[in-house]
Amino acid sequence: MDYFYYTFADPDAYDDIGRWKADPRDPRFDRIRSGLTAVPHTEGWHYAQHGIWTVCRPGPDPVRGQGWKIHVAVTPETFAPLVDVVSAFCYERGVPFKFLARHEYAWLINAKYAPRPVSGKGVVLYPADEEQSVALAAELTDLLEPWQGPRVLSDLRLDEGVVHVRYGAYTRRYCRNADGKVTFALEDPEGRLVPDRRAVPFRAPSFVSVPEAFTAPASAPDGPVPPYRIDKTLHFSNSGGVYLATHKETGGQVVLKEARPMAGYDLIGGDAVERARQEYAALRRFADLPAVPAAHEQFTWQGHLFTVMEYVRGTTLLEWCAAKQPYLLRPDPMTPPTAADIQEYREQLDSILPQVRAFLSALWERGHVFGDVHPGNVIVTPDLEVRFIDLEACIEEDAPRPFPGAPGFNDYTRTGRAADEYALGMLELSCYLPLTHLVRMDAAKLPLLVATSVERYGLPAEWAERILRLCAPVATAAAPVPAAVSPAPVTTAAPSAPAEARTALRAASSHLDDALGFEEWAAQIVAGLADTMTPDRTDRLFRNDFSGFTLSPVCLATGASGVLWSLLGTRGVDAPELVERIVDWIAVRGRESSAVRLESGLYDSELGAGYALWRHGRPEHARGLVDAALAKDHHSAGLSLFSGLGGVFLATAEMAAASDPFVAAATAEKLGGELADRARRFLARLKASETPDVAHFGLLHGVAGIGLAVHRYGLLVDDAAAVDLARELLEFELTGYVRCADGSLQFNEAERRSLGYVEVGSLGTALVLSEFARHEGWAPADAGIPDLVRANGPELMVQSGLFRGRSGFIAGLASLARDGHEQPARSFVERHMNQLGLHEIRPAEGRLHYPGTRNYKLSGDLRTGSAGVLTSIAFAEGRRDAWLPGVR
Repeated sequence: MDYFYYTFADPDAYDDIGRWKADPRDPRFDRIRSGLTAVPHTEGWHYAQHGIWTVCRPGPDPVRGQGWKIHVAVTPETFAPLVDVVSAFCYERGVPFKFLARHEYAWLINAKYAPRPVSGKGVVLYPADEEQSVALAAELTDLLEPWQGPRVLSDLRLDEGVVHVRYGAYTRRYCRNADGKVTFALEDPEGRLVPDRRAVPFRAPSFVSVPEAFTAPASAPDGPVPPYRIDKTLHFSNSGGVYLATHKETGGQVVLKEARPMAGYDLIGGDAVERARQEYAALRRFADLPAVPAAHEQFTWQGHLFTVMEYVRGTTLLEWCAAKQPYLLRPDPMTPPTAADIQEYREQLDSILPQVRAFLSALWERGHVFGDVHPGNVIVTPDLEVRFIDLEACIEEDAPRPFPGAPGFNDYTRTGRAADEYALGMLELSCYLPLTHLVRMDAAKLPLLVATSVERYGLPAEWAERILRLCAPVATAAAPVPAAVSPAPVTTAAPSAPAEARTALRAASSHLDDALGFEEWAAQIVAGLADTMTPDRTDRLFRNDFSGFTLSPVCLATGASGVLWSLLGTRGVDAPELVERIVDWIAVRGRESSAVRLESGLYDSELGAGYALWRHGRPEHARGLVDAALAKDHHSAGLSLFSGLGGVFLATAEMAAASDPFVAAATAEKLGGELADRARRFLARLKASETPDVAHFGLLHGVAGIGLAVHRYGLLVDDAAAVDLARELLEFELTGYVRCADGSLQFNEAERRSLGYVEVGSLGTALVLSEFARHEGWAPADAGIPDLVRANGPELMVQSGLFRGRSGFIAGLASLARDGHEQPARSFVERHMNQLGLHEIRPAEGRLHYPGTRNYKLSGDLRTGSAGVLTSIAFAEGRRDAWLPGVR
């Protein structure tokens, strides 16, 4: 879970985990030790905090180089005493080391959803060379023999103890991998930087021999080999894997659930093994309930505890709703769902949801709670029978909660049955509108979502009253139920009413004239951005997606220039003071980041910032940024529009074609020539692969976007071969698409889901195909724009962002309409504008925000947040000339 570490520091935004300090008043963390980790300060030693680590050096020189690092694995309980022992060991020998800077981080790195390659690492030693590493590891192994800890999955474990080793860099260095992505680096014997792979399981670099002292003999089996064959991995977490397996003797299919010892800790100190035992006991205790899968046995193999349970054929309730929702998938997406479609869906839920309620009621009657109610923990069989899975949090009602519950289905201020009831209400609501994550951000969302569900599905007032009663904020749970729960349509106040009244209980976007109107709506977005601006920080200026912490802070996708793009190009937005503050911040931070970062693409680097400034008449601010980006190495970068040569070419070609060229035409043509040459070889490799990586598809990261860039190059220099290559690239993109039940063509993401977004999927590819058709009337044989656009009609969308959400649909469809594909694009734009209000978040009067990735946090960036929504609506309303930098 890449986002896990970014969810703690700020309740409202993704943020750097190094900023997190557990609040002792927060009931989720009141059983976790917190506070700064203290070690004795020794004369002559230097100390500095970097992220979640405190680095200790026996002199002023920074830790450099690479070699066999030593990791000491810790648990939340063993961390403090181990830091004391190991720090004394390092002081005595003058060995630089680092340790987790705060006690709560020892829980964090061992939590259930912590990234597996870093789990368990509490103290790190940096030996001077291999000889010292071998000697120190041996000493530490003896010294720490009494201690137990988790296995560090990316390392070699010594003598089954807490000491682990891995060959890696001592300080962060970067290079590009084979796909052109920036990654951690090592130096090979020829002095070249190569990827520092932190693989699970451990794998030494090709140029490194593992010392004999680190090569332990294979562990002897701890008993008979279990009679199961692993057929498929269903899920991985830091706690262990979940596998579909076959019993070798009977041929029966079962599920094996693995529990790693001293890993996957919960909030009350239990590890994965302890919870597995609790779950097995719960499965046995409630085996008489029809919703409980059968538990067959538990066994230990190679130190890990496995639970064998019934394999239930079916899908999660989350997946079932996505496949059946009439507002998401129906045979004819051009027209609204029929009454029969809606009635069928309701009737099926009327069979499913009573079983959910009955099971939970049975638990409550026996003095227990489920503890983690959400649609991903409910399996629906083909016969619409219900089974509950993942009973790890099933405990006695008055016992401490091991988990706070899933985002969107939890209120951590509630305990016991009240917490289950809240989650049940949110689960039912999510079956109709899966936007329950927004309720925590804005109290007005709950009555709006309930009222919209009632209107769309004809649900009874009794249902609405029950959901509002179960899920109302604790402080107001006894307040009268709002009137807007009848089956009547959701309405809005007259335009003359106060702004708050004109946006209450409204599904449609409040930028429309019958609500705030565009300029007042945009002003509220600007006010929200200004309020959350952090000019004193160097890593970000506005709230952004968690991916932004690995990109340039001034970049277009998640950085300051994406917000600037939305403001400078939008007619009707008047924010000169805010614009100047952003420009000043970009000027400083762009210069700093360009000097230390490898990123050089249109969306991930200072190039995008320079492009945005140039595009909007600020060449004096753009020059240094563009020059710095173009001076970087593009030969090892990928080809994508987002971070690779494709986007660089698009930006430079546009700047070179201006009446006052900002980049030399020869520079753009040289980049385009290299792009075409490399794209031809890249396509050949993809065609030769039996299973091309799904990451190589799409407009912004894959072959559709590369094809667009190659096509523009072919037109620029009148190269027919390049135009033909562009068509081949687009044809290959379409080999990854499938025909869905609604007749649409959508990208098939490794059989997991079909996608229709701008970033990857139907709409991005439709934009490319439309441009091809506009220039030479070409179209592939088995796909057309109408086939792709059919994917963009669903009223139900979870995210509002530009790259992978509703606002991207609005802008992309508006582009296609301008290209002459009026219908259904125009009607789909109107349809999405009439749903965009569902995503609006107003935590304070006059301040409008939009949620980012997964709806977990608010975001202001172009990729996922408010800047993207503002850009999209402005373009669709004719207040912008461009919306997707370099592309449209």
